[in-house]
Amino acid sequence: MSLMSVVVLACALCAATANEVVLLETTTSSTLGWTRYNPHASVDDTTQGWLEESYPHYDASSNLVSWRSYVVCDVNQAQVNNWLRTPFIEGGQAERLYIEVKFSMRDCTHFPATVRSCKETFSLLYFESEFDFANEAMPTWNSRTYSMIDRIAADEGRFSDNNEVVINTEVRSIPISKRGVYFAFHDEGACISLLSVKVYYKTCPNITINHAFFPETPTAGRDISSIKQTFGQCVPNSVQSVTPTYLCTGGGVWDLLRGSCECVAGHQAIGQQCEGRSLIVVSVLTERFGYSWSRNLIRVA
Repeated sequence: MSLMSVVVLACALCAATANEVVLLETTTSSTLGWTRYNPHASVDDTTQGWLEESYPHYDASSNLVSWRSYVVCDVNQAQVNNWLRTPFIEGGQAERLYIEVKFSMRDCTHFPATVRSCKETFSLLYFESEFDFANEAMPTWNSRTYSMIDRIAADEGRFSDNNEVVINTEVRSIPISKRGVYFAFHDEGACISLLSVKVYYKTCPNITINHAFFPETPTAGRDISSIKQTFGQCVPNSVQSVTPTYLCTGGGVWDLLRGSCECVAGHQAIGQQCEGRSLIVVSVLTERFGYSWSRNLIRVA
């Protein structure tokens, strides 16, 4: 396989891999301290709302690790209204944010018949803002203030035995147009362990191809299928032959490359760069009519 073939293949592999810029990752935090709201807590000691605790478990390498998590299980109450809100998350260059939630949920059929409000879903919501202003009362704790993302169910399964916990993973995304966002979890009577939360956005990674450099580009935010056209910059010692453009897809993968740059005179393509050609000086000794002299010939390699 030629060097150029190897380079093109490597670039194709780069273009197929999206980057994730992580803005929040609870599995790496020693404490969370998120804002909680439970309107019944002051009058009913049995209604605890969301509680922060550790989730010890073995990872893929059989190492014992502990994640900070939130749990709630107020199924014995008639009207459950538990809220949990993340800190303010600045979006940076993001136009669309993704939130990945890992959780477990207990099966309602295995509770006694005396439980009053067992549910098997919870709501995921968000609130956009230009600055971090939240406190214990603001934004107000209701579904009219926040925007609904989805009502989340345990699609991968619920559990009834503590020794056989089923972990569900759900990913949702939202477009953002302001500086940052709060995410909120609303429980109305489920028995849930919120094991981990990750918030991130996707980018198409920077890449050099056809002697043009395309910078890391956040995916478009209007919807998941949106695309964003990015213009390439010619590498040093090259000029445009046709304006280079690449489309950054919603999945963070480059697609539909158009145009290219070409090396200027006196330079040659080495991989995706344009490098000057080597000059070889050849001394030629000439003898004529009893005299001798030398001259240099310059050859481009």
